[in-house]
Amino acid sequence: MAEHQKLVWIIGASSGIGASLAQLYARSGWRVAVSARNEQKLKELAQDATQFDVVPLDVTDSGQVAAVIQQFHDGGKLPDLTVYCSGLYYPGGIDVLTEEHSVASMDTNYFGAVRVIEKLFPLLKERGNGHIAIISSLSGYCGLPEAACYGPTKAALINLCESLKPDFDRVGLELSLVNPGFVKTPMTDKNTFAMPFLLTPEQAAKDIYEGLQRNSFEVYFPFRLGAIMKVLRMLPYALYFPVMRRMSKR
Repeated sequence: MAEHQKLVWIIGASSGIGASLAQLYARSGWRVAVSARNEQKLKELAQDATQFDVVPLDVTDSGQVAAVIQQFHDGGKLPDLTVYCSGLYYPGGIDVLTEEHSVASMDTNYFGAVRVIEKLFPLLKERGNGHIAIISSLSGYCGLPEAACYGPTKAALINLCESLKPDFDRVGLELSLVNPGFVKTPMTDKNTFAMPFLLTPEQAAKDIYEGLQRNSFEVYFPFRLGAIMKVLRMLPYALYFPVMRRMSKR
């Protein structure tokens, strides 16, 4: 790796937003480390580009997370930017609300991010610079129909980032929260309801890339859907729940 070349580590890069974001950073001249559980998909992503490093990782395994981060450190090249976009999605309401689904969703979507931050933050602090971006969702703004397992994990990520921002600021590190709307991915292909303002993964990757280049704390898109969601979360419940009932497919 050239001494001046920046390194981005994208966790959850085997498909969807993560894969498109990895390709965009590679085209922009970054060295790109890609992680996910599916090593074969990572190898397919990296097969035509020399600037990719395939780093298989199960974010639910704390030991694996620690080992990968230690490898970066021992190699003398911690990521300049780490993007956490691993996600698990069970669409539905009470019909999918089980302990198994909820625990699995929280373990990947939320605790995976916690494991990465816990192990990476002290090393970035010691180095004196670094940027971590957490991919949450506009669905984390407020409770939505068909998101009984997914939405709470994203709300937890939003709250986590808001809580940690002062800690990052005090030591000169960057923390960003990314809240996309609907993006056409293998995850959203499971949805049976209309998805307003649906974006391609390439469009989402561009919005994320530009927002992180500005070091924005919150990057949200598309703007119109984000504005609607920001208004919804401020409504009193007497107005909020009638709107939710209209949104529900039931």
